[in-house]
Amino acid sequence: MATDTKRLSAKTVVVGSGSGGATVARELARRGQDVLILERGAYHKPLGSYVNLFRMADRFFTLASVEGTQMVRLLTVGGSTIAFLGTAFLPPAWLKDRHGIDLAPYVEDITREFKLAPVPERLIGEGAKAIMKAARDEGLDWRPLPHFIDWDKCGARCRKLFAGSGKGAKWTARDYVEEALGAGARLKTRMAVEQVLSEGGRVTGVRGTGPGGTFEIAAETVVLAAGGLGTPPILQASGIPEAGQGVIIDPLILTYGVYSGRGSGRDIPMGCGTTDLQDEGIIMTDCIDPWPLYLFGLLMGGPKAVAGFRHFPHTLGIMAKIRDDFAGAVNADGTVSKPLGEKEQSLLARGSEISGRILRRAGCDPGSIVSTPPRGAHPGGTVRIGDVLDTDLQTRIPGLYVCDASVIPEPCGMPPVLMLMGLARRLVAEKLAV
Repeated sequence: MATDTKRLSAKTVVVGSGSGGATVARELARRGQDVLILERGAYHKPLGSYVNLFRMADRFFTLASVEGTQMVRLLTVGGSTIAFLGTAFLPPAWLKDRHGIDLAPYVEDITREFKLAPVPERLIGEGAKAIMKAARDEGLDWRPLPHFIDWDKCGARCRKLFAGSGKGAKWTARDYVEEALGAGARLKTRMAVEQVLSEGGRVTGVRGTGPGGTFEIAAETVVLAAGGLGTPPILQASGIPEAGQGVIIDPLILTYGVYSGRGSGRDIPMGCGTTDLQDEGIIMTDCIDPWPLYLFGLLMGGPKAVAGFRHFPHTLGIMAKIRDDFAGAVNADGTVSKPLGEKEQSLLARGSEISGRILRRAGCDPGSIVSTPPRGAHPGGTVRIGDVLDTDLQTRIPGLYVCDASVIPEPCGMPPVLMLMGLARRLVAEKLAV
């Protein structure tokens, strides 16, 4: 049954409210444009709740490729930025050098707006310091990393960053959604867009399923920002079948070890790290899953594994994230194939081995050191610039744009939030607001 939603229209419909979609919506709304944001997930509240984090997670953190690699995707207002840890990595140089996309002025604006700065000394905990000293003794330039975090709001600690930060210290795309709404934009949740409509070779709107049934919304411009896994099926259903061919997931592996002091659980995850190995395809940071996710992983290992939870307060963790190659596909039904080849397995093994060396030097019991199975950090590259999109992020259907992790044209191997925010600001300034 159709609902009143069918009678909605907007100059611009933004599908998805993660870092790309929220930035586009905010920038357009601040310019006085008519913007409607459609979010597949709900507006889960409050942030800072691990119960809500599991409710936000696609399939309660059991989303995986057909090969069995776990991937994380949040379906909520603000998207996966609710769980991202705030680290701000500059866009790769190849974006300008090989694709002609200069994000420097937009990144400078973002840096000024958020006063991006490394973790202050007062917030580097005992575990993080032990890892940093050991990593430096191993010859690595391990240092505090810049973050989308207002350090003044953290007090003595900065808790629950995985769940959106109860104190509101960490920026999430939900902040930009709220700014967009304050500037006149509209938001509809639980709206699963399934197809972009076009007529006479130009976009005319979107169709999908909402709480009341099927809807159609008229629009002059559509910006798909449903994510690296969500955008391809929509494009496939809209006459762009090549979308979704080839996936990158920036695989990561966590290596843990137990020592006598206070573990990483009280530290800011991804607070410190190194890019010394980035040319090889590896970045490393201190990181441990928050206790609910750590316990959830142990539960999947059975009763014997769960017994290890008693060591959590003294567990140090290091994350090694690698740069993978395009492989597999996102299918029309939303299933994902993403094989990890010999190259990826070798890089993960090297990251695990280096992490183990650091943890042993930090004082961890060698017999306690263990690495998790690989997981996908931020799936993307499925609707690539130079392949499905032009450098303005437009598809071959005029008026239909994409602005999320799916646009990434080359393997990245690092958190893409700053890059996506820059791309979104560029899209609005140079194309949509012209």
